[in-house]
Amino acid sequence: MKIEYIGRRMAELEKRIIGDWVELREKANDLHSLLDSLALYPPEIRDAGERLRHSVEQGIVEFKRTVLSPVLVALETARYKSLAAEEMGTQEKSLTQLLLVIFLQRLLTAELLPLSRPQEQKRSFGVEDLQVNVILSDINARVKTAPGLRAHPAVKNILMQVNVYNKENQKMRELLPTIKPEMRASFLSNFTKTFEEIIASIRRHYATILQEEAAAAQKSREEGFSLSLLPLKELTPLLVNQAKEVARMRSTLAHARDEKYKTREVLVRMYDQRHEVLRMIEDEAKAFRKICQQTMQYDLDGCVHQIANAFRDEIVGILERQGKKETTA
Repeated sequence: MKIEYIGRRMAELEKRIIGDWVELREKANDLHSLLDSLALYPPEIRDAGERLRHSVEQGIVEFKRTVLSPVLVALETARYKSLAAEEMGTQEKSLTQLLLVIFLQRLLTAELLPLSRPQEQKRSFGVEDLQVNVILSDINARVKTAPGLRAHPAVKNILMQVNVYNKENQKMRELLPTIKPEMRASFLSNFTKTFEEIIASIRRHYATILQEEAAAAQKSREEGFSLSLLPLKELTPLLVNQAKEVARMRSTLAHARDEKYKTREVLVRMYDQRHEVLRMIEDEAKAFRKICQQTMQYDLDGCVHQIANAFRDEIVGILERQGKKETTA
């Protein structure tokens, strides 16, 4: 009779686990449906973001370990005493936050959510309208900050042309009083043409400096680390398995909390099966390393660290935006 009772309870638990997972899986491809299904309140969404933000050493992998740790400690306690419903509810909520983060990560790897991209730094040089004094002021400021810039060919040419401009201007002022009135128009026209050539040269060389600066910035962005350059889809099956295992734990806690009596056996069994979910998290770090190897990254440890932190930053941004939306809704 007792075996039959236990068997019936386990069948009910399994039915709940499967039902909860099917519901989550059906809504997992849409962010808003997912949030509705997980039923997290705005403060809980923001709290998940803050907890993830504080995972500064190993990014998203650290976050997953950190969230699981108190859950497993609580489950281990079930060996010796029954867990209070409040404690089970607290750990269930932590697993829900973890589940949300895993699903968001999966949406990113499956390209169902766009990765954030650095804003293009578009700059209209407009040098053809700049006054010489504005150009010279910027050049002087640059040289003051980086004295070595004075040796740059374009900078040297600008300073030389400014010197020529000043000399020609001084020469014009000295000669102008000696020029006959009927010759002044022609005299000024010649100097105006000279000044225009000097100013055009200054603007051309200033444009060269700005173009080199923009090209260097673009190259830096292209060579910089970006999740969008990596084959992230390879991570999707692993993340689905992570989500399924965490969902199983969450459903089991919810079932135990609802049942209230004689649930220690279920919780202890879940603790004894902890190695599966822990292995999946460690497999994630290994998967990051494999991606780094595929993309010919020289510093594998550094690359793994960058991927973990990049996922952290992406998901923190999503959680912050959703937390704000939910607050104003």
